[in-house]
Amino acid sequence: MPYISPEVILEAKKMDLLTYLQSYEPHELVRVSGNIYCTRRHDSLKISNGKWMWHSRGIGGRSALDYLIKVRDMRFTDAVEHLMDSVAVTPPAYLSKREVASVSFTLPERDNNTSVVERYLRGRGISSDVLRFCIDNKLIYQNHRKGERGGYYNAVFVGHDTSGTPR
Repeated sequence: MPYISPEVILEAKKMDLLTYLQSYEPHELVRVSGNIYCTRRHDSLKISNGKWMWHSRGIGGRSALDYLIKVRDMRFTDAVEHLMDSVAVTPPAYLSKREVASVSFTLPERDNNTSVVERYLRGRGISSDVLRFCIDNKLIYQNHRKGERGGYYNAVFVGHDTSGTPR
């Protein structure tokens, strides 16, 4: 049995499954919604928030190493070597939160009235007094998007940061 140093094992455990699949097997990755993914081979294997769960088998894990061992049935040493060989050939592209491009924020266009949104929110149990306060203080408004079938209305909830800028 080959010896693998603890440092190499720790390095192999660092890679999460999503990063592994994005970097080395992108054809296997399927976006389900938002930040939830599954694999083409196993649609009940869901990947989200740095963890994965194979629901049909009741097993899960955090790392790509766990995945290779539990799902692909690789031996531990083979899985570590596979990960470390992949990293040696092409290091994975980790995205730090600072690298995400910032998007300028603009509020949606305001409609001339608020009747549709008021009716909707009253139906959801919000009192008329609270609605009137929020509308008067420009915390809630309605926008209207025109579309093929007359369009639709959205309730826009406006929050402000400490300097009073809408966020």
